[in-house]
Order: sequence, then structure tokens, then C-alpha cells
Amino acid sequence: FGIGYVDSKAVSNMPHFPLVHLELEDDNHNPTSATAHQVTSALRDSGFLVIRTPILPLRLQRRALKSTSQFLASSSNSNVVTHHPSDPKTYAMLEGVNSIPESTLMNKDLKEWYEALRVTRDVLLRAIAMGLDMMSSSSSSDNNDALDHSPDYFVNLHNENNDAMRLLNYPPADENTGNRCKEHSDYGTLTLLLTDGVGGLEAYVDGAWRAVPYVEGGVVVNIGSILSEWTRQELKATLHRVAGPASVGISSVSKEDLVGAVARARTSIAYFADPNGDVSTALKQGQMREDGDDDASKGEVEDGNGMSVSDYIRWRSGGEGEARSGVAFTSTEESRLENGGGETR
Repeated sequence: FGIGYVDSKAVSNMPHFPLVHLELEDDNHNPTSATAHQVTSALRDSGFLVIRTPILPLRLQRRALKSTSQFLASSSNSNVVTHHPSDPKTYAMLEGVNSIPESTLMNKDLKEWYEALRVTRDVLLRAIAMGLDMMSSSSSSDNNDALDHSPDYFVNLHNENNDAMRLLNYPPADENTGNRCKEHSDYGTLTLLLTDGVGGLEAYVDGAWRAVPYVEGGVVVNIGSILSEWTRQELKATLHRVAGPASVGISSVSKEDLVGAVARARTSIAYFADPNGDVSTALKQGQMREDGDDDASKGEVEDGNGMSVSDYIRWRSGGEGEARSGVAFTSTEESRLENGGGETR
């Protein structure tokens, strides 16, 4: 499987990226309080975790990865498959389940995977609301305030299904290869990533680039800057990359391991969940827990000036659809890169 592979029996050695089994209370996909605590704790600590859930079974994962390779290689999809302008990879951005026609078994598998990701997204959003103690009763009699303290609060901000699924292929490369995907943080709320086990994914945690482990049957979860700032940075939007042997910065992975990883093609599927387009990137005072200082940040996304989600994503990504390449950094991210993140030699 390459670097980053971790047998499920060795999960105790994953302190930065815990494996969480999404346990549900009922058929309505409400997470248990223990699951909510584990998810939220990981997002506070590193901003990353690995999940397992029957909603995303291993057999469906394998079919989705196989279909991704077929989709990207098919000449009939050449109009939507793009070569990245700076990273050595090809990809297709599928925006919404209905963007995938059910004309082939390959497309049916991708559509099934997309739909399962949406269900998982809502479980995670409920877990985060519960973990942030948003289930407490409001002291106000105002019905609108009461809605602010609900496990479905974040779910309701995503009911437009404003999301996208990116199919990715990284061709084999040599020891002179730097980043296969440049350093960046995500800019929406949730990202769910499925990989084929070929290593290279790293997150910048505690001053070093650390390999995010591959666990068979697991899916990597991290959050974006909008959700981080909604929670006043209580949850972390963490810089990450797909490294190569020539990537710079202090790394927990040896150059030899990275040489072995880039020698192999790498396939992955990234799912990006964004809030409803007209939602502000700044939550009004009172919509989050009021347990901090009165002068604390009110949830405005750094450098985003409280713009709408749609405008913020265009600013962070440099455009829409195929142009969503994450070209803009916030000032905090630029500082972190200057102080040890680096890019490539």
C-alpha cells in the first residue's frame, strides 16, 4: 500500500489521526455521543481523522476507485478531464450527483458513492454540533434562537447540497518530483478523501509534515476554513499536501519511502462539502456557544470579510468548477508556510 499504510490493529499508534468508527443511535443516522466526542476531539487536535462506517463499505470503496480510474482514462470523458495547471495530476470535478449520468456501470458506482458521501457528511455535521454542545436548550424564548442549539444546525446550512466530488489520478514519477499536490487547506466545511493506499498524503501538525495513515476500509476526514472560523478556530483547518521526494519542510517520512510512493500511480476521490451559497462566512453572535470572551472572534473567516460562501469560495479557489485549484492562501497560512512548510526544491 505504500507509506502511510496502517493495519487496523495498529491504530493505537495514530495519535495525530485517530480512527473513529461512526456509531449511530438509530436509523435516522444520528451519531452516538461517544462518536460525537471522538470526531470533535480529533478536529480540535489535528483537524484530521480516519473514519469507518457501514455507510461507506469497503466493497463500495473498491468499486468507486476502479470506476474513477476508468472514468479518467475514458476518451468519452475527455471534455471534463483536466490536467492540473501546476500539480502533476489529472482530475475531473463532478458537481452534484445529477452531474453523473447513469449510462454505464462505472457511472452508477460513482453516483452510489456520491450519495453515500452525502449521508456520511450529515452524520459528521451532526457529530460536530453535538461535540460542540449545540444541543443545550436556549435560554431565550425566541424560536429562532432555539434553532441555533440543534444537532441539525450545520446540516440545515447544507440542505442545498452545494458539494463536489473530484476524481484524481497522479501518474508515476521519479525522485526529482516535489509535491504531487501543493500545500493547501480546504476552504469549505468538510472534506472526505478515499485513496487507493499509495502514500504521500501529509498534514502539517505540531510543526512538521506527518503522514496521514491509510487504513483499509477507512476514509480520511478534514475540515475547511469556513467551519473552522464558524467555531472560532476551535476546530482546525489544517494545511496538507501530497508529498514527493523533493518536497521540502520537516517531514516524518523518509525520502526513500517517498521515492517508492511516487514510483506508483495514485488514485483518489475527494468530496468537498460547502454550505448553502447565500450563507455568510461569518455567523452572527449567539449562533455558536457563548462560552468565550465577549471580545472573541465572532466567526468571521480570516481575510474573508464576512462575504457569502459563494464569493468566498471563488476568492479562495480562483474560480468555479475546473478552476477550483485553491490558489489563494489566508495570511495565517502564508505565515505557516514561511516558517517550515515550504513547497518544493
